[in-house]
Amino acid sequence: MMQRNLTDTPLYTIADWVMRLAYINLLWIGFTIIGLVLFGFFPATVAMFTIIRQMILKEDDIPIFKTFVSVMKKDFIRANAVGLVVAVVGYILYIDFLYLGTTSGYLHMILSIVFVLLAICYLAVCLMIMPVFVHFDLTFRQYFQHAFLFALLNPHIMIFIGVGFYVVYHVFNFLPGLTLFFCGSLLTLFVMWSALLAFNRIEKKQQKLQMNKE
Repeated sequence: MMQRNLTDTPLYTIADWVMRLAYINLLWIGFTIIGLVLFGFFPATVAMFTIIRQMILKEDDIPIFKTFVSVMKKDFIRANAVGLVVAVVGYILYIDFLYLGTTSGYLHMILSIVFVLLAICYLAVCLMIMPVFVHFDLTFRQYFQHAFLFALLNPHIMIFIGVGFYVVYHVFNFLPGLTLFFCGSLLTLFVMWSALLAFNRIEKKQQKLQMNKE
């Protein structure tokens, strides 16, 4: 019987993923700080999503540091532009929430319903915008459109992501020492993996429709 290579064992694979996720998370934190947080957060997040997407899809061995720096340079302006839109819309919703507290009666009830719907849509786009950004080559407006459509067409996956965030939050609460090494990369892994399920689901539906037309 041929002896099994250590690198083929599940334990090695898990250890390799853990080390990579910790390394990516430290790079994410480091480059966010180098970019003075305001200008570094979104490009670093795009780089992190890009690398973890490649890991999930089992693409060729990834030079993590080199890829991280390359993606940050390439997408620095676009990533910050996306971040600016997300931040501005979030700020507008925050102002609306403050205004909501000054209303009462039927107006308060109606505005509350509208606000909740808008907030849900905003959170859904926030969850999907990065996976869409790194997976598709689209125009600036289309990134937001596709993020919203994928969220709308896959509500069960959005709920699944929400539950995952809740679980991860409690894990980090229970084991705060893990936060430095996995706070961003673990959530990115979960979101990207879930998003790829959504992308594949829509792609299969489109293929079936195309086959039926033919």
